[in-house]
Amino acid sequence: MSVLTHERKGAVCAEKHLPAEILRFKTAERHLHWAIAAPFMVCYATALVLLAVYNPDPLRPFRAVFSWTHRLSGVCLFVLPLWTVVRHRRDFDVHFHNVRTAWRWRVEDIKWLFLIGLSTINKRVVLPDQGKFNAGEKLNFMFLTASYPLYIITGLLIWLPGVAFASWMVHISLAALATPLIFGHVFMATVNPDTRVGLSGMISGYVDRRWARHHYRRWYNEHFWHLHVAADAPAEAIAARHAVAQPKPEQTVTVKIMTDAAKTGANKASSVETSPHVRQPSPQTSNVAAKPNTNRDFPAGSWPQALRPAPARQSSPETI
Repeated sequence: MSVLTHERKGAVCAEKHLPAEILRFKTAERHLHWAIAAPFMVCYATALVLLAVYNPDPLRPFRAVFSWTHRLSGVCLFVLPLWTVVRHRRDFDVHFHNVRTAWRWRVEDIKWLFLIGLSTINKRVVLPDQGKFNAGEKLNFMFLTASYPLYIITGLLIWLPGVAFASWMVHISLAALATPLIFGHVFMATVNPDTRVGLSGMISGYVDRRWARHHYRRWYNEHFWHLHVAADAPAEAIAARHAVAQPKPEQTVTVKIMTDAAKTGANKASSVETSPHVRQPSPQTSNVAAKPNTNRDFPAGSWPQALRPAPARQSSPETI
């Protein structure tokens, strides 16, 4: 069996020792995400209804229901994230690291933005390795962190007389700018088959390991490469056992049996050179292979030429 085949078997064996899923988001990250996403989507939906349905005709029924739902969800958009951060205050550094990661850009992120459109059309286009967030997620994250305080401030100012209209204009402009990012984020998380696998990361925290390695390879290598190092041990052990069972070409066995019965009439003498990893040949096999013609019942010289026995020959080397 070839060495390449054994290497493939070792890789498969090592792959079996790796976990099927890995942790992508901690509990504090998931709670903060939904504490922002849930009230924000309610605010967005109710604002869309108020703008499209009730602004042309404010006297339509149930307007107060949508108006107060929008206001209460705005309050939740301020209270729930703050409460979540306080509740998981021990993981505050995790949130700070995520914000810092989203605002830190690399050359690979710029390349990713230029190639993402082509990669959806041509699968041969290879995207650069990404960190914990790809460039699209970074844009969404950056806009959220920059606009979140403005949403809260302008939402409160809308309730005050004198500045309500100006605050409303800023408020609605922010929502309009966020629209493509919102729909793009929802589409990638729920519809696109290549990325919706990651939605489980915001539900249970765990995602498929192979998927994470493909989409966030740089982040995967930074945090989970030790799994491959640990999984290589069984594969190396199997390769070592196979090396013992299958000796290398230089680990050959040469059996030399030398006879001197014609000169001295003594029994045969043999010397064996062998590898410690290979079994010794059985004595019966050696005797049969090297048995000389020692029949002295009739002198060989008195036999006719055609009937004379062949002289004893040294056995040919045997290689296992």
